[in-house]
Amino acid sequence: MKNRTKIKNQNYKGFYLSVGNEFAGEECGNTFPRIFPTKAKSMTTCNMLVPNAMRLAEVAHRNQRRKAPPGEDRPAYFLHLTEVAWLLLDADLRQDELIAAAFLHDIIEDCGYDEPRLAKAIDNRRVATLVSAVSEPDKQQSWEARQQHYRERLAMLNDPAILALSCADKTSNLTDMGRIMAKGYGVDRFTKRDFPAQQAKFEALDILFQGRVPERLYRRFQQALMEFRRQGQAGGLEA
Repeated sequence: MKNRTKIKNQNYKGFYLSVGNEFAGEECGNTFPRIFPTKAKSMTTCNMLVPNAMRLAEVAHRNQRRKAPPGEDRPAYFLHLTEVAWLLLDADLRQDELIAAAFLHDIIEDCGYDEPRLAKAIDNRRVATLVSAVSEPDKQQSWEARQQHYRERLAMLNDPAILALSCADKTSNLTDMGRIMAKGYGVDRFTKRDFPAQQAKFEALDILFQGRVPERLYRRFQQALMEFRRQGQAGGLEA
């Protein structure tokens, strides 16, 4: 019995060391493979950029909830931010600055920050640039104009990190919308536009993302979009 315990502990130790080395970054002696041709550091256990971004995002969004029809569950907004970060990690995109931007991607649009203020708060200009690129701060424009300008800006920048961040955000949004629609609600019960308008928005983004974001992330976007279409068809909501 003692020998079995010893072997088990040795195996566990080997597994622990393997995982520990995998997640050790430059400051700790190892690095993740870099997905994008940028100078951004890979995610590490020694760098506090991501935890600091999480704290800043949690405070900024603390009193915000996800949209839902009256009487339905409205999770804390931080859950959406975490899901966006998870989608990027799931696609093997592990740069500190990108993951930090995932947690902060709505702070300019929804919390009164601008790019210079965010750069100062998080002490990282690249994070602020990423967040600014996926934000729609000018709410005086019509919804349709904002969506068009958003797509045009992303296409013009053609930055793989920005496109991936946007794709993860829209995947999370589509997933939430599909979940609520599955309960029999129309999209216009919890958003400002009806199903045809929302579908046109996501279909246009689908064209933008195809071939420009990692395949695994794009597949998740496609799955969420297919479910969104299916729910629209089931409810007779298509244009």
